Amino acid sequence: MTYKVLYISAVSPDTTSGGRFAMYRHLIIKQDFEVAVASTNFVHLPIKEQFCIRRNRLIERLRRTRFCRLIYNLEYLINWFNVPKSLVKFADNFQPDVIVCVVDDWHFGLAYQLSNYLKIPLVVNFQDLFCLSQFVPDLIRPYPLITSWLIQRYHQINQFADHVFYTSEGMKEWFGNNEKGDVLYPVGNFQEEKYINQKQCPQDQIKLIYAGNCYGAYGRMLLELSEYVLKSQHIQLQIFAAGNDWLPEKIEQMTQAGIYQGFKPFHLLKEQLEQADAFLTVMSFEKEEEVFMRTSFTTKWLDYVPYGKPVFVWGPEYSTACSFAKKYQSGIAIMEENPEVLLQVITETASNPTDWYSACEGSSRVANTVLNAEQIHHLFVDKVTDVCHKSFKS
Repeated sequence: MTYKVLYISAVSPDTTSGGRFAMYRHLIIKQDFEVAVASTNFVHLPIKEQFCIRRNRLIERLRRTRFCRLIYNLEYLINWFNVPKSLVKFADNFQPDVIVCVVDDWHFGLAYQLSNYLKIPLVVNFQDLFCLSQFVPDLIRPYPLITSWLIQRYHQINQFADHVFYTSEGMKEWFGNNEKGDVLYPVGNFQEEKYINQKQCPQDQIKLIYAGNCYGAYGRMLLELSEYVLKSQHIQLQIFAAGNDWLPEKIEQMTQAGIYQGFKPFHLLKEQLEQADAFLTVMSFEKEEEVFMRTSFTTKWLDYVPYGKPVFVWGPEYSTACSFAKKYQSGIAIMEENPEVLLQVITETASNPTDWYSACEGSSRVANTVLNAEQIHHLFVDKVTDVCHKSFKS
């Protein structure tokens, strides 16, 4: 029997970012369920059932005024008490067996209400604590009072949901280790058939690639690192990102230096990853982002490790990336904020064949075990199927 999944989230299952790509792989590439998608972030997907959640005209107009942030914050509240009739009709027509929601600040109230209305189970996935994210634009950022209210709602839906997925062990711990929850790391590429194991230390410059977010604290870290790399003769840094918030003159400088490479679609990015000597992932040292760093998980790690090359993890000791690297010996953690220390560790590792080989082995090992795409997907399918099966029996 093929169960019907209604997916509701701003994290649309497409290929534009890491979290979205994970859901695209679970729901679109793999066809274990009959899937319908409802979202305000409408992107045409290769499925039959898709619905664009539209706001009323007055709200749409007010969102284009100086009251934009206020309107967004009101919507965070309203969506816990009101569901658009058109969305209810779409759900009634599709008749899902389960609702799946990646929790964002706008849609998860709708998912909660529809689950109650249709009397069907709800499965939620906490990829990030969005209301605590520094990456959210100021115009839609929750006010402090609304942030506190949303955190209460996170805990409420964590208790209400029939099953919960957490993007990291840190996220699960933050919620108090819910018994009906599992750690579900973002899923990587299913089509990665061969592993490129680079055991040899690089002979000339070390080609270091970073692919991911380049805004906010991450952008500041990467810019500072880039300025140090300009003075280095040993490391060639390339940053692949959909955008950044650097000053125009800095963008021009780093682009001309070959450091900032901009955005590349995944199939083209893979060509660059194949040519790298090592990879970089970062997490913020800024104190106001500590909770976010303790719970978030860097999705590009999934794309790095299949190549069997060293992953250098630059972040605070309490971050999920450093914890993961140490627990599974899957990366080299640099837990000092100074970029000079990072560059020194990379250079010293590259000059030591034993350390380089060990780092390569760590990437290959974790790619085949904890971060194995098929294994992660099977966990997702098994738990969603189990929830549906229990609902049918009751």
